[in-house]
Amino acid sequence: MATFVGIILVGSGLVTAGGGLAAFLQPRLFLRLVFGDESPTSTAMFFVRHWGILIIAIGALTVDSAYSTAIRVPVLIAAVIEKFAIGLLVLFGPLKRTGGMTTIALVDGLFAILYVIYLLGL
Repeated sequence: MATFVGIILVGSGLVTAGGGLAAFLQPRLFLRLVFGDESPTSTAMFFVRHWGILIIAIGALTVDSAYSTAIRVPVLIAAVIEKFAIGLLVLFGPLKRTGGMTTIALVDGLFAILYVIYLLGL
C-alpha cells in the first residue's frame, strides 16, 4: 500500500474535491440528485454550498498530503472522521436513504478504510 499511497491520496482527494465543487456550484441540482429534494429552501442551499467548501478543503488537503508527509497523518485523521461521519449519517440518520446518498457513503467509506489501513501501517 505504501507504494501506491500517493496515487490513492491524489485520486481520492480529487474525487472528494470534485464532489464538494459540485455541491458548491450547483447546490439545487446536488440536492435533487443526491437527496431527492425537488424544492430546497434557501437555508438548505446555503448549507450545501458551505458543506461543499468544507469538502473541497478536505479533498485539497488530501491531495496535498500526497506530497507532504509532514501533514499526512493529521489530514488523514480528519478525512477519516469526515468520511465515516457521512457514512454513519446516511446509514443511521433520519433521512430516507437515496441511491445518491448510498453511493457517496460507500465511496467515502472505501476511502476512509484505505486511509485507516495506511495509518495503521498495514
